[in-house]
Amino acid sequence: MGSVFTQLDREGARLLRDGDAARRLSDVCAVAGSASTLADVERYVRSAPPAEADRVLVVLVARAVEGDTTADRVLLQLLLPGVRRLARTWWALGDADERAAAAVAAVYDRIRRYPLARRPQRIAANILMDAASDLRRAARATQPVADSGHFPTGWDPAAPVAIHPALELAETLTDAVHSGLIGSGDAELIAASRIAGTSLGEIARRRGAKLRTLQWRRRRAEAVLAGTGVGVAPAT
Repeated sequence: MGSVFTQLDREGARLLRDGDAARRLSDVCAVAGSASTLADVERYVRSAPPAEADRVLVVLVARAVEGDTTADRVLLQLLLPGVRRLARTWWALGDADERAAAAVAAVYDRIRRYPLARRPQRIAANILMDAASDLRRAARATQPVADSGHFPTGWDPAAPVAIHPALELAETLTDAVHSGLIGSGDAELIAASRIAGTSLGEIARRRGAKLRTLQWRRRRAEAVLAGTGVGVAPAT
């Protein structure tokens, strides 16, 4: 997914081997089958039945809410597969690293203010679901109003509304990449130009690419999407 997750993986690997960190989180290790290291905690959570894994996450999130930065980092590490899925989904939020940074920030924020007293179960699912809602609101906020080129004013992100076509396109792009119909670079190109509203000329300038090359790539990718029944604006 890019350098953001590469860096997190490297930091996480060091943290999970850190004996001092394991001693600071001795209560977490105890709940995780008397694990001797945080790497053992990770293996336990990955392989344990959901209810048993959830008991470990409860201890971690309780400490994270109280400001324990080791606990919140370990919990983030355990949630990274879900964070990666979030980053792959929200094309409207930017390129791979921008989406990764947005997803990590959203999950971190939800970890640190998790309402444990009100939601004491399904910790991982709840955090990721709440972060997904935050990213959905962020994506909607970046969408230009159809045919106007302007952003909406007075829009209430909490109000129930029909799914915006741009969100449908974002989900379609994700599915198309996962199924191998188009590449991630072409999906990012469509998202940047069709959803975020960035002109192809500006994208070409940023990437140091030729405008005609980007026009051809977008037309080709959109032709593939058109074959799946997805409508996109005509290429320009």
